Amino acid sequence: MARDRSYTYSELAERVRRLANGFCQLGVSNGDRVVWVGPNSPAFLESLFAAGLVGAVMAPVNHRSGSAAISSALVDLAPILMIQHSSMGPLHVPDSVRHHASVDGEVSGCEDFEELIIGSEQLTREDVTLEDLCMLAHTSGTTGQPKAIMRTHGNVTWNAINVSVTAGMRPDDVTIALAPFSRTGGTGVNVLPVLHSGGCVIAPDNVEPERILKLSESRRVTVGFGNPDLLDGLVDSPLWTKVDLSSLRFVITGVAPVPEPLIRGFLDRGIPLLQGYGLSEAAPACLLLHHQDALERVRSAGKPLFNVDVRIVDESSTSVEPGGTAELQVRGPNVMKGYWNRPELTAEAFTSDGWLRTGDAGRMDSEGYFWIVDRMENGFVSDGTLIYPGDIEKALLAHGGVEDAALIRVPDRIKGMVGAAVVVLADGAQITEADLLEACRKELTRPQVPYSITLVASIPRSSVGKVQRDEITALVSQRS
Repeated sequence: MARDRSYTYSELAERVRRLANGFCQLGVSNGDRVVWVGPNSPAFLESLFAAGLVGAVMAPVNHRSGSAAISSALVDLAPILMIQHSSMGPLHVPDSVRHHASVDGEVSGCEDFEELIIGSEQLTREDVTLEDLCMLAHTSGTTGQPKAIMRTHGNVTWNAINVSVTAGMRPDDVTIALAPFSRTGGTGVNVLPVLHSGGCVIAPDNVEPERILKLSESRRVTVGFGNPDLLDGLVDSPLWTKVDLSSLRFVITGVAPVPEPLIRGFLDRGIPLLQGYGLSEAAPACLLLHHQDALERVRSAGKPLFNVDVRIVDESSTSVEPGGTAELQVRGPNVMKGYWNRPELTAEAFTSDGWLRTGDAGRMDSEGYFWIVDRMENGFVSDGTLIYPGDIEKALLAHGGVEDAALIRVPDRIKGMVGAAVVVLADGAQITEADLLEACRKELTRPQVPYSITLVASIPRSSVGKVQRDEITALVSQRS
């Protein structure tokens, strides 16, 4: 596909129908997997829609993974057609692949993607229903081995409706595909909802902060999305205060808790920042906090989206009172069909009455706003009290001199487990570990107060901003 080319909806529809015919001539049919490996490209969206027309399943693989992880994902998916970006170079091709195509350049042994867009627009459609599979995308693996999630056409469609209605997307909206399409949020938060609303999607081949800021100005972008780490890169850019971003109506963010300085960085520029919560298994959006509440309820994930049910329940599936912490569970037509080739894990993921177990500890306040506290598995008992690191991290981040914070559990001979915190100070902050411990004693219960606080230059986080607690454990051990 030629770069710097724009397509109208009519032109896109024509290319998609011709590509669907090309898929058919390759023998791609109902239920077959079509794999994509590479950075974002308009060709991915064309392939997604063409696969849907013939009943095939689109499966984006994280191109940033190592070669072993990519190979493992390809074997798991057993695709019949593999489409890759030329920047990936030669890749291991599993035995299931009958056809291998490349986009935006030549790759040895690959067909040219453009040559698949052939024949008539007339297409004999497969009888595809909302219950049929549409996409297979692997989880990030931060909570275990990556699993491919089965998202139906209904899941994808209802998520687009839920987000577009709740966020108020419009036909004149323009957005940039900043997050990778291999992530659920890369398509589910801004790209497909904007397309569903009749807007414009820009899929750049370069997502460096300066490039994105210049595009936002020149193309008058109205809707943005990015994880906190991606948005931090924009705010830290020398161009942040120089480009004209007045067209931006709002920016959505989530995955990891959003630090207050980042929220203020956007609001100070007059850009509403909508915090939210979602997970791959829910296609992904579940909660959204509107910008009017961003500073009043810092770190809240907001309220349920249109057509999404959310509850906080204990181990007996009994709803807890407002303010109580327990597992957050979701239900709705956006929730996945299950895990690919993992029936046991699929059964474990749902309650007997059909709610998805998120594995996240959360709480709801008296006004119906939800807060994500931590992963359930990160909770630990100290001195007879159940402790969630997220509660302690929230208290530390409320201190004006703290830029970032994380807590891990360490063994203690008397209490069983205690919390050890690591803190990154804000620029110019003149505070000590003792000052922070004293502040914690004023805000937290006695068992919650960290046993120790260590000042560090940075906190290890994943590519989506999640705390890497194993690495912090090693860091604390080295300094103890």
